[in-house]
Amino acid sequence: MSVILPERTDHQAVTERPAAELERTVHAAAQRPCAAATANPEEWFPIEPGPGNQTRARALYEALALALCRSCPVALECLELTLRREGLARGQGISGGTAPWQRQAIKASRGAVRRG
Repeated sequence: MSVILPERTDHQAVTERPAAELERTVHAAAQRPCAAATANPEEWFPIEPGPGNQTRARALYEALALALCRSCPVALECLELTLRREGLARGQGISGGTAPWQRQAIKASRGAVRRG
């Protein structure tokens, strides 16, 4: 899956941009909610739902992820950078508007997660 950023003049897909460029873009962006002086780290690393059928708890976690990142000008770049940093490992916390299990699913769809 490629995501095109329409505001970029070169229209390079986020997935095709070098990691160093993503890093610069993310860290240079003004008004990132996660970097705000009022940002609470506890919100970005909430307790994950436990094992078993936790449909409602997962839905609430995912809604929080979307809400926290909704106003972020670099959410897509942040997500891509996080996917690369996590590699095969399952990450923690909210990043790019996603929960850890959502990022694992993205990585699996790209063939980047070991199975079984």
